[in-house]
Amino acid sequence: MIFWGMQLIANLLFKFGSTLPSRWLPGFILGNVFGASSIYFMMKLYTRLNPNIANTIAGAGTFILVQLALGILFHSRPTPLQWVGIVAVCAGSAIVSATTPIAGK
Repeated sequence: MIFWGMQLIANLLFKFGSTLPSRWLPGFILGNVFGASSIYFMMKLYTRLNPNIANTIAGAGTFILVQLALGILFHSRPTPLQWVGIVAVCAGSAIVSATTPIAGK
């Protein structure tokens, strides 16, 4: 969850930085601080799960949170077909999570 939160903050800072030229550098720097720092938590996931499973869960969770946050904060509205894709990512991530044994058990 910490990884997802840090990735969400990084993406929001990148979007914020793209709204005005004067915000570009702060958004870029702060977004990269959060994004790069989140890799520590990704490495922790790799110690508990198979790498492909950890990457699926981390990537899908980040994707879903970023889509929802951008929609709320920046009023970007997905099309119906894009909503189908978001739901498919949620379903796929749930299936992977529900059927994945924790390493060492």
